[in-house]
Amino acid sequence: MFLEKWFVFIPIVLTILYLFMSELRFRISQGVVPEPLLKKSYFATWGRVPRPTKTFLVGNELVVSTSVRGSGTVHVPWPHTQIGLSMESTESLISQDRTYSLVKELGRGSLGRLLRKQFDWQMLGFRLPQDLRIRLIAASRRFSQAVVDDEADPKVEQELVLLLEEFEQIALESTYLFTEQSLAWRTRADEKLPVLLGVGLNNHPIESLYEFDLYAKFLQEAFHAVIPMSSWRTLEPEPGRFCWEQLEKRLTSPARFGFEIVMGPLLCFDTSAFPVWLNPHLREEGFFESHAARFVNTIAERYGSTVQSWILASRFNSYAIPEISQSRAVALVRVLAQQMRSHGIETPILIGIDQPWGEYALDRIPEYDQVQIAESLMNCHEIDSFLMEINFGFNSRSTLPRDPMAVSSMIDQWSFLGKKVYVTLSVPSAIGADFSDIDQSIPPEYHWSEGLQQFWTEILLKTILGKRTVQGIFWTLLQDANENQEDTKSLEMESIPFGGLIDSQRVLKLAFKHFVSLRQSMLK
Repeated sequence: MFLEKWFVFIPIVLTILYLFMSELRFRISQGVVPEPLLKKSYFATWGRVPRPTKTFLVGNELVVSTSVRGSGTVHVPWPHTQIGLSMESTESLISQDRTYSLVKELGRGSLGRLLRKQFDWQMLGFRLPQDLRIRLIAASRRFSQAVVDDEADPKVEQELVLLLEEFEQIALESTYLFTEQSLAWRTRADEKLPVLLGVGLNNHPIESLYEFDLYAKFLQEAFHAVIPMSSWRTLEPEPGRFCWEQLEKRLTSPARFGFEIVMGPLLCFDTSAFPVWLNPHLREEGFFESHAARFVNTIAERYGSTVQSWILASRFNSYAIPEISQSRAVALVRVLAQQMRSHGIETPILIGIDQPWGEYALDRIPEYDQVQIAESLMNCHEIDSFLMEINFGFNSRSTLPRDPMAVSSMIDQWSFLGKKVYVTLSVPSAIGADFSDIDQSIPPEYHWSEGLQQFWTEILLKTILGKRTVQGIFWTLLQDANENQEDTKSLEMESIPFGGLIDSQRVLKLAFKHFVSLRQSMLK
């Protein structure tokens, strides 16, 4: 009887919740973007901060629903000829009875972003070449005409799709030209850039270490540094009992070949990286903090004289461990940085910022937005640099792809916070598990490929190197996981499928050559 009475109130509760939802509807032509990808669209508030969003299709309408009231932008994965899928966004919109045209609003957002960025660059002395200026003016006029034409006309829709592609192409070309100008200025008088290139060796078995000797010669042509860190779970399988053998083998071989050692992340906020014995006690106030402090201090004391840079923490900002709140994680990171300095660590301490566009906020509204996290760490003088973790992909642990102009803007935002900037990068070369939480039936033309990885690597490396505040670029992992699970000789990292610079058969990918080219042409 009790349950029967409560069932009466369910429709009322749902109606009240609906009244507090903000809903935007967009008309979209059938098949322009596959439905599973459209469901990756999301709503963002002022400052383009993502918010929990429900997205679904009703006929030819895309419905984007959120509990946040007021205006905001809508972000949608959109296919482009040259770069594949990347996130496009509208200008600020408000919920209304009328249905928006998705391609028209994305075009408006793309044009607005392009014009604002051109203005920013002009303030720095960059002038758009005459041919690109003419193309931009012509495309703007075509867009102005299309937005007042009959929306029901299929030719108008097709014109808007073509214009969205043209705006993206102009953005790519102008970003490339601005980057070339910036790099020419930075390398004037044959100067070489003091930017560190590194690569992650990942969590791999001891048996695979001999492979580093095989790779060392060509790795020296591309990288200055390696990141050989083992997980906390591997290093401390039982409280107070440390297993250093694997980590020390990883340190010895690269050091013998002259690579700088970047140690970290010491704390990767992920239950798969935390010791098994620790996970049941994460909610206990003080238990996690005391063991984390002991672990970090032990490593700092043991390897302080051999490590050139430290990545103190990773994924602490993205709710990767629900039991640990953002405020608790931020407070711990500050304390640990201070303790490392008190133990005599004078080399740089980096803090990883996972999903810097804030996709983690799509699951729940966080305590702190990215800006608030940055502000809370800005005045911690023991922390030298922010490490922007940009691992492109569509699974829940990745960063949704943005074009180079968006990447440039993101780095600019973090560069104004008074600390140096490093970037961690990875781009998949195949679909693999990247779409596992969407739909394995995504058409082949939307898949990641080795050619796309090569393109993204070339343009992103140059875009990032054009930023004077960037001190280093780390490619997240060296080699793909081997599909044969019995093969223990692979340098693997399953959370980023096909993101390595070497495939599972030990063959160099096309993207690797861009690291070699940059190292030889413009880096110290």
